[in-house]
Amino acid sequence: MSSSKPTDASEDERIKAWRAERARIAEADKAQRIQQKQAEMQQSAKTVEKDQTSAALKLLSSVTPPPEPEAEAKPSRKLAPLANWGNWPLFFAVVVAPIFITAFYLLAVATPLYEARSVIAITKSAESGNASRSGLLGGVQGPSNLSEVFRAHSYVQSQALMDALEAELGLITEFSGPAIDPLKRLRTVPILSLSKGSQFSRYVESSVDIQSGLLTLYVRAPNDAQAIAISDAVLRNTEAQVLALGQQVFDQRQEHATNVRLAAEQQVAEAQAALIALQIKYQEVDPRNRVEGIYTTIKDLEAEAMKLNSEVQKAQIAGIGDSLQTQQTVALEARLRQQIADQRARLVAPDGASAGSLNTLLMEYELATLELTLAREAAQTALKSQAAAGQEAALNRSLFQVVVPPRTAQVAVYPRIPGTLALVLVICLAVFSGLTMFRTSRT
Repeated sequence: MSSSKPTDASEDERIKAWRAERARIAEADKAQRIQQKQAEMQQSAKTVEKDQTSAALKLLSSVTPPPEPEAEAKPSRKLAPLANWGNWPLFFAVVVAPIFITAFYLLAVATPLYEARSVIAITKSAESGNASRSGLLGGVQGPSNLSEVFRAHSYVQSQALMDALEAELGLITEFSGPAIDPLKRLRTVPILSLSKGSQFSRYVESSVDIQSGLLTLYVRAPNDAQAIAISDAVLRNTEAQVLALGQQVFDQRQEHATNVRLAAEQQVAEAQAALIALQIKYQEVDPRNRVEGIYTTIKDLEAEAMKLNSEVQKAQIAGIGDSLQTQQTVALEARLRQQIADQRARLVAPDGASAGSLNTLLMEYELATLELTLAREAAQTALKSQAAAGQEAALNRSLFQVVVPPRTAQVAVYPRIPGTLALVLVICLAVFSGLTMFRTSRT
């Protein structure tokens, strides 16, 4: 027993020693692998840096010119500032000079223009009854007078207004003369397809607000009094045009309604003439009375014949059918039957006054009477339609209203000196930058 215990102890010590040795070896292997990995990373970083350095040197060697001698390099370094100063003449020519020229033109040459602004409304009498329909759907649908407003807007921009203002104020001649600076002056340039009409919007133009249905008129002139006078003339001519268009629509509706009424009255006259001609032809004012009399006679004769037939049947039942009185009754019934046949023949046989029968005459008379009745009803409808059309056209006439009369500002609105100078400066700087880059690329 004592000898087995030392053996077990020595075995445990050997196991512990083996485990400690394995752990030391594992740590050593781990440290070696880490060092090897770090060495590889450092080596790869050095390789990449070396490659980049060699690529940069290769690029510089291909771009950089060969080194010049020292004697030639010094003058070039002295002339470098002079190369930067070489852009100043171009800057003055492209940027500074145009700015000064533009400022001089705007301040000394350009004609100041005063703007008169007015607001116009074109409404209808019928719209007053629909003013309460301004809810959600009314706001979505927009105003109902946009067509009239756009017609007035088109007239303001038309050659017709130019001709009217030229005849009334000599406006086109004045704006084409020395009273206006050369750039704003009206002129015709066929090469550029420019006409005085296309340039007239510089002085008279308009805009439409589709939400409110209002027309805004802008008139520009060298002084405020002239701007207001031209605005008044434009308003007068536009109002006359709007009222003329409304009167034209009214006249067209009235003419159409009158033509329809006259056509209906002509139909009445023709139908009545046809009825009179039929009455003269057959010598019958109203053949219905004659036909009704024949049918009444037939009815009475049939009733009498039926009565006689009943008496004959009673006599035969009584055994006295061969008596003289019964024979007379039979003969009377036969005569009545013959009269009935004659009366019926009168309805279908040709009449003495014409080749047609009485039924044919009645049918033609009824057709003529029906045509006359329909023509009279159509004439009455046309007459009512004419009255309604006249009332509707009167209510739908356009009303020209000046909501805001022409007024001008205290100072001229044109030319706009700050904005024009800023725009010219931006354009000149862009041109200068482009020219500088082009010269640098060429150098």
